[in-house]
Formats: sequence, C-alpha cells, structure tokens
Amino acid sequence: MTAVVSDDAGLAPASNWWRDVRILGGRSVSLWARNPASIMGAVLFPLVFFALFNLTMRKIMTARGFDYAQLLPPTVVVQAMFFAAMSSAYWVCSDRRSGMTGRLRSMPIHRSAPIVARSVGDVSRSVISVVVLAAVGVAAGMRFRAGPLAVLGFLLVALVFAAVVSMGMGLIGYKAPTPEAASSLASVPYLPLLMLSNGFAPTDDFPGWLQGWIEHQPVSRTIDLLRLLTTGGPTQAAFFWWLGWMVGLGVVFVAAAASLVGRSAA
Repeated sequence: MTAVVSDDAGLAPASNWWRDVRILGGRSVSLWARNPASIMGAVLFPLVFFALFNLTMRKIMTARGFDYAQLLPPTVVVQAMFFAAMSSAYWVCSDRRSGMTGRLRSMPIHRSAPIVARSVGDVSRSVISVVVLAAVGVAAGMRFRAGPLAVLGFLLVALVFAAVVSMGMGLIGYKAPTPEAASSLASVPYLPLLMLSNGFAPTDDFPGWLQGWIEHQPVSRTIDLLRLLTTGGPTQAAFFWWLGWMVGLGVVFVAAAASLVGRSAA
C-alpha cells in the first residue's frame, strides 16, 4: 500500500511548519550528537587540509604577495561546511530505506519540513567546525580586522552556506540507491565546486575560459565574502552576489525536496 501526503500537509500554516522543523530538527541533532565520530570528521579532515596547504603553499603564495594567513582559513571553513553537509545525503537515504520517509509522507506535516530540519542538524554541528577552525586560523596568523560584528557575520555566512549545501546533499539522498552510494555521490558536486574556485589559488591562475566560472560560482562568492569579513574590505557587492546564490539555490533545493517528499511512497 502506498501513502501519500495530503494537500493540506503541503500548505500547512507557518506555525505548523515551524513545529515540524523544530521536532524533526531535534531528531537530526540527536543523531549526530550520539555519533562523536561525525563531529571529529567535520573538524579533523579540514584541519588536515589546512595544515597541508599551509605547509606547502604558504611560502609560495607569500612570495607572490598574498597574505596566505588571511586567504586560507575561509577556504577551509567552506570545506568544513561541505564535510558537515555531505552527511545529509547519507542520513536522508537511510531514512528513505528504513521507511522513515514513508511514515512522514503519511503524516500531516509540511512537505519541505524534513529537508529543512535535516539541515538544522548539519548547521548545529557546523557551529563546532567554524569555531574550531576560526580559532586555528587566528593562531596561524588570520586576523578579524573589521571588528566583532564581522566575526558574527563570518559565522552566519558560513552557517547559511552549510544549510543550503545540506539541503542540496539531501536531494542526493532521496535519489541514491543506498546510503553508501549517497555518500559517494555527495563528492561529485563537492570536488569541482571547491577545487575549481578561488579558494586555494587566485582566479588568474586558471585558464582564461574558466575564469568567469571561477570568479562567480557560489563557493568562490562565499569565500570572497568570508575573506572580506576578516580583512575589513567593502562587502556590499560580495554580499549581494552571495545572497543571490544562497536564496536561489535554497528555493530550488527546498522546492525539489518538497516535491520528492510529496510523491507516493514506493
């Protein structure tokens, strides 16, 4: 027998939507809180990358006139947000395979609540990653030159990015055949988006035909804004570029997830 979420569930009042997200988000938080290895992974892997790039590239980039202590930490923070969000693909697929998603379809909940709630768990874990990596960055020479509000902005920009990426990774979980396959497929968007960005090397180092993409893609725009929040440069243009990407991608991901949750369970 199939279960189909009702139309009323898709158009639930805002108060019910918040309730659904709060309840399901609490479940997501409890899942990672019971798995310390997931916290270690979200912090340890980016720290390893930070150490490797700092050791191998710092002298080269400094010789070229770049302050690598300011350039590298925002990139590693974005990378950590990817690592935290990629678990969303695994857990969404696990819920689908276990029948949890099917049970949610039969309940009067908002269709977008599960994917948003899943991102709540990833964002809560990402707070730990951002704080630890920012502290390590400061120890390595990064400075927040724009004051306390910029520090708060740095945290919020990183967490919003993590939330949006988490929702995108959740879509992979809805379609992947197994949780293990979902984890592998999550690397497909992660690698080109991060490596083909201005995170580890300036845009001018890439071939000319790629530079337009490198400069304007969402990961580069997020890294640009994080860097400006540490150096104290003008942030208005960078902020609106970043906001456009986050709102656009967020709307697409939530709408797609709501459509998937609203379909009949197989």
